Amino acid sequence: MKKLALHTCCAPCLIGVYPAVASELDGEFDHVTAVFYNPNIAPEDEYVKRRDACAEYAREYGIDFVEIDPADEWQQMVAKTIVYPTCEDKSQRDLDCLVCYRLRLGRTAEWAAENDCDVFATTLSISPWQNLDAINQAGIERCGIMQSRHCATTFASYDFRDYYKEAQRTARSLGVYCQNYCGCLSSRAEAEAQRATRRRVGKQKRKND
Repeated sequence: MKKLALHTCCAPCLIGVYPAVASELDGEFDHVTAVFYNPNIAPEDEYVKRRDACAEYAREYGIDFVEIDPADEWQQMVAKTIVYPTCEDKSQRDLDCLVCYRLRLGRTAEWAAENDCDVFATTLSISPWQNLDAINQAGIERCGIMQSRHCATTFASYDFRDYYKEAQRTARSLGVYCQNYCGCLSSRAEAEAQRATRRRVGKQKRKND
């Protein structure tokens, strides 16, 4: 039996992925640890909300939970997104997301190796709003780096997107905090712009009706 280090981005995604790991993988892992490492999340009060929601859900359902202190990485990522609050260039935005995936999965891989975990994976794989190809690219790259250091930890490129809607419904029914943007300040600005556009379109439609 194997030990899994499950990088965990937020409570709603954990709610979907954890039981999926148990049911879909049919007991492949005898121990799963939810590893919360997300230096991209800003501002700080948002980080605290997401961390505490994860920790509370994990505690209530008997899931081992570990927070890796984002420390200097958090300050660096916040500084970057304050300087560049929005990004109109999709290719640049995709590159920024890949860098973020590499950072988070890289540190999770290190934790997994340090704690004798056979496999690391991520709850990001449940979200249709994330770039699954880039997530897998980052995970495989980080795995290669770990193996070059003679660490046996491997990356599991799961796709749990079919569980996303049910996870969101369950989170809301349990009163679990559900965020409305990915995490960085750029994603918050993008989400706010999208919501403003939908409101304008809806208002115009009602006016025309």
